[in-house]
Amino acid sequence: MSVGRIDAADGVDVCLPPEKIFGRHCGVFGATGGAKSWTVATLVQQLKKAGGRAIILDPTGEFADMGNVDDVFVFDAPVGAAKLVHFPYREVTEDDLFSLFRPSGQSQGPRLREAIKSLKLVAAVAGAVPAGLVINNGLIEKAGRQRAPYFTALHAHAAQLHAPACDFDIANLAEQVKNECVWGSAQNNAGAFGNTDQNSIGYCESLIARINTLLGSRELECIFRTNGTSLVAELRAFLADDRKDLAVISFKDVRFEHNTREILLNVIGRFLLAEARAGAFRTSPLVVFLDEAHQFLGRSVGDDYGSVNLDSFGLIAKEGRKYGLTCVLATQRPRDIPQNVMSQLGTLFVHRLTNDQDRETVERACGDLDRSAAQFVPMLAPGEAVVIGPDIPAPVPLFIHPPEYPPNSKGPEFQSFWKTRRARAEAAAANLLANAAQPSVVPQSVPAEEAVAGQADPPAATPAPGFYGDLDDDIPF
Repeated sequence: MSVGRIDAADGVDVCLPPEKIFGRHCGVFGATGGAKSWTVATLVQQLKKAGGRAIILDPTGEFADMGNVDDVFVFDAPVGAAKLVHFPYREVTEDDLFSLFRPSGQSQGPRLREAIKSLKLVAAVAGAVPAGLVINNGLIEKAGRQRAPYFTALHAHAAQLHAPACDFDIANLAEQVKNECVWGSAQNNAGAFGNTDQNSIGYCESLIARINTLLGSRELECIFRTNGTSLVAELRAFLADDRKDLAVISFKDVRFEHNTREILLNVIGRFLLAEARAGAFRTSPLVVFLDEAHQFLGRSVGDDYGSVNLDSFGLIAKEGRKYGLTCVLATQRPRDIPQNVMSQLGTLFVHRLTNDQDRETVERACGDLDRSAAQFVPMLAPGEAVVIGPDIPAPVPLFIHPPEYPPNSKGPEFQSFWKTRRARAEAAAANLLANAAQPSVVPQSVPAEEAVAGQADPPAATPAPGFYGDLDDDIPF
């Protein structure tokens, strides 16, 4: 894979085998404007030419318009050939639901866990409800009911209940939490559940309200609604089609409220890891590119009483390689990447880094970059990077090849915009002066002496001296 050239001796092309770049995970680091996104696009381009397959997780949508991409998946407002998708909540895990609903660890957490178990049991028994188990409108009733039929059914369907996916009707979750708020046993009958525990319901009121709010929120429609097709089905179809090489999952339109972006990406990472553990990539390796990785790695959701770590990509970095699933992490803040993830990265493409902590993080991650070599990192030109890795004899400075299909990562063009704005302001001022200079037209049907009635035309508004060409200067503040 031709990744760049050494700017010496009329240029020497640098080629690296895929095993050296992706075999032990890869990192692309660089401050804003260092051409980090171009490096990712070049690696994607070379991977496609070599016959590889990759998924790009794109937080900003800058890779969605590249001409060599086969599929683009979005969660809202598809444009062009992009496909509208959602991630089905039945494929998420119990930990993912805990990260969304954030129950307190002392009272709400156990009730939520029991409610999930009961709804899984409802889905498992389907139409064959065991004798003694009371299911009403998709909810298991416990208050005053016999305990034995419930626990017998749990034992009979243990395999389905221990499956990681939450395959049940989540619309019933809030009501089932209420049904779980009962005493463990009746006062005079140890073989039956007790009556409703009002104190427990009071403790769970905030959880119940939170569940109802999130299930109906606009921000989480990408999980709890069925807009578009299932992303799980689309990814499995993409992975099964040898004619397709590149897929982009764009998070551009995913909202920030409720940690939706972080949780959604963590759910996707957990799905890919589950597919890898099932053997899907052992003979057909998959590379996952994660841009702006510092926004998603090392995060946790919750409070002091209970929190859930969003660790799916940390797990991929630790164990994905042996399953054929590797990742490329691109970030402008290496210091925010957890150390247990940084230690798993093999080849690094280091662009210009000006922050001391970022450079120290890179130095600790790889022993090949000594302090004297690190001093040149802040002075690297745009598009220039130092390639470091255990399979590379020494740090190699090179200029990354420009990609054939560059990402849409340009910053604002100030001069062009300001010139256009100035031209519009001058044209508007000229039109204003021209309209003011035109004489008033009196209708023919009205005599002139009656129309004017001795009144003079108001003087035309003239811009103050020195303010021609900028209408904003007429605003008195």
